[in-house]
Amino acid sequence: MKNIKRFISLLILILFLVGMLSSTGCTRYASEDQLKALEDACNAATAAEKRIEALKTEKAQLEKDIAAKRQELQKLTRDRDAVR
Repeated sequence: MKNIKRFISLLILILFLVGMLSSTGCTRYASEDQLKALEDACNAATAAEKRIEALKTEKAQLEKDIAAKRQELQKLTRDRDAVR
């Protein structure tokens, strides 16, 4: 009697595991939707990297402009103090 219960329990467990594996649709290949999502994510990442580089260039130019304006301010301040 114990052997029959154990066999039935084991059989149910095996059937459950086989059902779980077959329901997940295991495959080595990605679906078209997954490939499209991956390509979209890749394109978005590339666009973001380009945007970062553009912003870094803009930041460097703005910092250069700030330095030039500060030098001009110092020169004008010296000229103003010299006139006083």
